Formats: sequence, structure tokens, C-alpha cells
Amino acid sequence: MKKLFYVVLVLMMGFMQAQNVGINSPNPLITLDVNGAAGTTTTLDGIRAPRITLAQLNVKTGYTSAHEGAMLYITSIAGGSTVASTAQVTTVGYYYYDGAAWQSVVAKAGSAVFVASLGNGLGGNTAATIAAGAFNTVPLAAVSKNIGGGVWNPTNYTYTVPNSGTYLIKSTVRLVDGSVSRNIYQAVHTANSDIPEGIWDTNATISGSSNRWTMLYNRIAYFNKGDLLRLYIYSDGQIANVSDASLNIVLISPN
Repeated sequence: MKKLFYVVLVLMMGFMQAQNVGINSPNPLITLDVNGAAGTTTTLDGIRAPRITLAQLNVKTGYTSAHEGAMLYITSIAGGSTVASTAQVTTVGYYYYDGAAWQSVVAKAGSAVFVASLGNGLGGNTAATIAAGAFNTVPLAAVSKNIGGGVWNPTNYTYTVPNSGTYLIKSTVRLVDGSVSRNIYQAVHTANSDIPEGIWDTNATISGSSNRWTMLYNRIAYFNKGDLLRLYIYSDGQIANVSDASLNIVLISPN
């Protein structure tokens, strides 16, 4: 009983006096501060997340938005996904819960690593007004997917490439219905400039029509880790009232 009392006392003191927890760290600097034994060859350092199979995860249906950030290591994908939340679990490895589904910590070749958009599909509404006569970034307001370590800057509307490799870029820009005719340029690149990989087009005005016009853009290119990608346009002679826009980035092959 005396030993139990001392154990409880130590635990209570730790709870009251320290907000941080340290493992092999007498003065933890963050919530959980873990130091390994780098100089001891017989000690195997590391932190291991819970390990389960995809089949076991399929039946764990209690995850909600309150569990966002949870991490698991999937040891087997035998049987495949049987529920929507595990649809992206396609290989053995680490996964995190984004509040609705399990996503791979590491970007997979052939999968979309970033998806952003602007507008709601109503061609008569202006979601953004972009000045004429300059290469201006499209302010993509909603990010629906960002996995693999890329960083989105919601102020400058740029995406930081997480890993060097070959990427497929797909983007669209739709002008508000009835927009007057002008030449317009679209590209996705590391700087706002007229590059050979960009495209020019004209939204021709047709008498008696509502002039619905969407410009599609596709590009395959190699980008380096740390490159800042952005979707931008040049509207020649007229401001561009944009109703909708989108940007999809797919990793084809790392490095």
C-alpha cells in the first residue's frame, strides 16, 4: 500500500508540474520529446505506430472528425477496401486519418497529391476578378486534397513541391457566362511568366449565345523539391471575371 501511494503521488506531481512528457529526455521541450540512444549500437531506436491489417481497419467504423490526425501502419492489404474511409489504402505503409478517410503519409506514384478549386459551378457568378494585362495567380479558395507533404500557401496560392519527380498538371479556368472576347493565357509553373508550356486561346463571342467558355490545360513536367507551383492567367485587354477554376497535381514518378 505504501509503494502504491508513492507511485500515485509521483504521477500526480508529474501531471501538475509538467505539461510535456520526455522519454530519455529529462527536460522535454515539446508535448512528447523522445531521445534515442544514437551512440549505443545494441539499442534499436524508433517510434512505431499501431500495426493492423486493412481487413481489420475496414471494420473499425467508429472514426469521426474528432479522430483527425490518428496514424496507423497497415501491414497487409489482403481483401482490399470494403468501406469508403479506406478506399485510399492500397499499399502497405503509414496512413493518417484526415477526419473522413485514411490517407497515405507518402505520395504514391500515379495518384493525385493535390486538388484545389475556385467557384461552385454557377457560370453566372463571379468567384474572382483578375486584372488585365499581367500574369496573375488564380486565387484557388478551396483545397480538397493535399497528401504527401506538399505545402499550400492560402495567401499566395502556391503549392510547394514535396519531392522531386515527374508530375501531371491539369487545370481549368472558366470565365463568367457572357464575358466579352479576348485572348487569354493559362499555365501552371514556378513563376508567373509567358512560358512555352503555357497555352493561349480566345473566348470567341457568338451572337445570341450565352458564351459559356472553359479553358483546359494539361502539362507533364519534372519539378524539384521546394518548387512553388501556381495556376495563373493573362487576360489581354479585359479583366477576367472567373466563375470557376481548378488545379490537380498528380505524381507520375518520384525523382
